[in-house]
Amino acid sequence: MSANNAAPGVPAWVVTFADLMSLMMTFFVLLFSFSSMDEQKYREIVESLAAGFGAEVVRKSTATRATVGPPAIITSNFTQITRSNQRPNATASRQADAGEEQQQLMTRVTDSMQPEIAAGMVAVEMQGNAVVIRFPEEIAFPSGSDAVAAEIGPLLGRVAATLAGTTGTIVVSGHTDDRPITSGRFRSNWELSTDRAVSVVQYLTEQGGIAPERVMAVGHAATRPLVPNDSDQNRARNRRVEVSIVQD
Repeated sequence: MSANNAAPGVPAWVVTFADLMSLMMTFFVLLFSFSSMDEQKYREIVESLAAGFGAEVVRKSTATRATVGPPAIITSNFTQITRSNQRPNATASRQADAGEEQQQLMTRVTDSMQPEIAAGMVAVEMQGNAVVIRFPEEIAFPSGSDAVAAEIGPLLGRVAATLAGTTGTIVVSGHTDDRPITSGRFRSNWELSTDRAVSVVQYLTEQGGIAPERVMAVGHAATRPLVPNDSDQNRARNRRVEVSIVQD
């Protein structure tokens, strides 16, 4: 309705004001329709997001519409309960089994070499997921040589017999002190430590019957000392070969 069609006796501005009120009412109705939220759609969105993040949404009641407002202040009878959807940790169970197996292996190794352990010829300890059997250089090798000493042969044979019935990877690592090697046969302590590890691997596989695919040889030279290389006694401790049984 325009001012030219106003009813007789009614001021023209009233018609204009009525038109303005009608437009404002229409505007607010549109705003209301935009802000009204379908709770069913909102619930479906929440469930989809929850499933994506590994949680589960349990419905206790349903509603068709929600009151106007952001999701944080919607009041309804719809209740969401989330709980972890993870299965029991199989990895933790396997780790526990591996730890128990390693403890049993350490007990068997210790029992089989009790006299040598008491005499200081060998040491056995747990390091993480590995059982480590440590042979000092003066027992395992002549000075500056990679040939396995004859005295340690029977001891390595018992180690091989114990490890034959186990699982896991066998890592043989050679270690030296920090003094440069003077032998003309080896270019450095890296080569000496690696060749010693290889000699023990060959003994375990060729004479001990250990499957070759289970064994690896590693040379560390002086990079992993047990104690600081600040005395002859400490350097002697750092010169060693270790046989580690590692659970994968």
